[in-house]
Amino acid sequence: MMGGRRLMESSALDAELVALKQRVSDLEEQVCSLTAANLALVRAVEKLLRTSIGQVPSV
Repeated sequence: MMGGRRLMESSALDAELVALKQRVSDLEEQVCSLTAANLALVRAVEKLLRTSIGQVPSV
C-alpha cells in the first residue's frame, strides 16, 4: 500500500502546485495593474506640479 499512498500524496501535491501556480499568476497580474496605476499617478502628479509652477507641460 505504500505505492498507493505515494500516488495519493503525489496527486495532492500536484493539486497544491497547480493552486500555487494560479495564485502566483494572480499576484503577477495584480503587480502589473498596480505598477501601471502607480505610473499613471506619478505622471499626473508631475503634470500637476509643472502646471502649478507655471511651466508648460510637455506632451
